[in-house]
Amino acid sequence: MRYMLLHKTNDKLEAGLPPDADVLARADAVLEEMRQAGVLLIAEGLMPSSRGARIAFPGGGPRVVDGPFTETKELVAGVSIIRVDSKDEAVRWALRFAEADPGTEIDILELAG
Repeated sequence: MRYMLLHKTNDKLEAGLPPDADVLARADAVLEEMRQAGVLLIAEGLMPSSRGARIAFPGGGPRVVDGPFTETKELVAGVSIIRVDSKDEAVRWALRFAEADPGTEIDILELAG
């Protein structure tokens, strides 16, 4: 089973400031654990929403809206894809990230196919 871990952003990251060095070191250690365990398929950080765009459908037709986006609560700062045997195992790995950066919300979603 493959799961995507969506690491939510915060105001500091959305402002384009680098992550705290200690948090980054702890997160890198978790990624290394995942590599060593053979579960990590991909891990990437994302740029702030000011560097992105969104397609919206106001009035029925598509419209491209450039970032930044005001609602940071739903924005993602990074993505990891892991291959594990169960949702419980995916949750355990996500909890390792939560220990590295307390307070960061992580969505855990199973990939289709």
